[in-house]
Amino acid sequence: MCVYSSETGIWAFKQLRTPCPLQVYGFNKSLILDGMVYKWDKRVDDDTGPGVLVVYDFYAEKGDDNQCRIIHLPGTYNKYVRRCLTASCGDVIYVEILYQRLKVWKLKSNNSSDGEWWQLTREEIDMLSVGFDVLCFPLGMNPFDTDLIYLWSRQHRCVVSGNLRTQEFTLHREAETWSDGEGSWRINTSDSKKYMEETYEFDTNSVITLSQYVLPQWMDPVPSCPPY
Repeated sequence: MCVYSSETGIWAFKQLRTPCPLQVYGFNKSLILDGMVYKWDKRVDDDTGPGVLVVYDFYAEKGDDNQCRIIHLPGTYNKYVRRCLTASCGDVIYVEILYQRLKVWKLKSNNSSDGEWWQLTREEIDMLSVGFDVLCFPLGMNPFDTDLIYLWSRQHRCVVSGNLRTQEFTLHREAETWSDGEGSWRINTSDSKKYMEETYEFDTNSVITLSQYVLPQWMDPVPSCPPY
């Protein structure tokens, strides 16, 4: 993995070593949060499971047992499930939609002592009861509000925003480029159609991980990553 430091202005190559063999799904993107790298993968010896979350701590000392952790994802694998890995209010969030049932989990802690890593944030939501009786892809959560979720509707080919607390969901198909009004999310609808439907419609193994990071204004342009 290549990592860029805004302090030194230098790219560095870091080799992530895991405590067990992984299949290395290079297609899946990483989620970066508070100096930790979160990446979905599958164990070599468990091809039928939902996969694992690989957690790498850049600030841990070399040789520290906590530098790289393997955390099993909640639930069981099903070929019809659609999933995403996202972040909200400083927490890692895992979202699953299976048979029109929406579930949202929060990663409890990177140092869980009871072995229970995931916690349901609320009761599951029946998407049929809120007016969506066809398959939706979960895209992510609002970075600043754990009640707000964003989905992709296959039927309408557009973004759906939803409030998990009030269970109100809204289609956004009237605009070519949709924004949530707070600058938290901005999605180009036409580009998303091709990306979402060609990439994830048939690849049920994947866990969607869309970047929520925007370069701060004070940061200089990032140079291209050197070949390695």
